[in-house]
Amino acid sequence: MLINLRILRESKGLTQQNLASVIGVSQQAIQKYETGKNEPDLETLMKLADTFKVSVDYLIGHTPQGKDPNYAISSIEFEMIESYRKLETGSQNIITELLLQLPEKKK
Repeated sequence: MLINLRILRESKGLTQQNLASVIGVSQQAIQKYETGKNEPDLETLMKLADTFKVSVDYLIGHTPQGKDPNYAISSIEFEMIESYRKLETGSQNIITELLLQLPEKKK
């Protein structure tokens, strides 16, 4: 599943149809990529990465953009991000303040 595809698409204000037109696939294909019902071929995966100027690793959730390649986002972290983004701004601010007050894990 392309874990970060929907996040990238929405952050750019694109609909599934807009993105489909840009990379030359159907809207249904984009929907299936985002839900994990289908996976793109290598050529389409590279077109998606080029369109959003990210790595293929980032698209599939293996490496957050600009982070250490050994760092990957887990499915629970992804769900938390999705839930956070659905909150109103005031609720997001409360969550952010709480997280900033937590002590960091020692290495």
